[in-house]
Amino acid sequence: MISTLTGTIRDKTPPRLVVEIGGIGFEVFMPVSLFSRIGGPGDRVSILTKLVVKEDALELYGFLHLVELRLFEDLTGVPGIGPKSALNLLSRFSAPELVAAIEAQNDELLSTVPGIGKKTAAKIILELKGKIKFEKDKPGFTQAVDALVALGLSRNEAVEKLKGCDPKLTPDQMVRKALAR
Repeated sequence: MISTLTGTIRDKTPPRLVVEIGGIGFEVFMPVSLFSRIGGPGDRVSILTKLVVKEDALELYGFLHLVELRLFEDLTGVPGIGPKSALNLLSRFSAPELVAAIEAQNDELLSTVPGIGKKTAAKIILELKGKIKFEKDKPGFTQAVDALVALGLSRNEAVEKLKGCDPKLTPDQMVRKALAR
């Protein structure tokens, strides 16, 4: 699994970015809204990535912040929402705007995104309303989830194991408690 890339930007054609690392160019698809926050060709960049395995392709999707990556994962976890649709949503809205639209059940706003109709917007709202939490909501929780995922659990399994943990614990303590369960 490729979870981060740090290298030199070789090509920047939204939504596609090519990052060269050790003579190898990695093609990464990113939300268009993030392109103004990264440098140009020749500049160094560090991005978080999600590798999506398809029947006929391996595709990398990149993000600047963990909250964007987690939201992408949440969106692609909704039945019928693929990585391209999730990328379109994150290109149109910032992570806080998208979560606010979901929490406000604003299917009209979500359906303004290409490829997202009213039914799909309603499905996103049904699946994700009240379930998306930002890192600031539970300090250390996201780090503990990431550690459990690195140990081989799925994200959902990690979240389930961490339910009920005291949010005042350190991420290490949360991981120990989760593994003890």
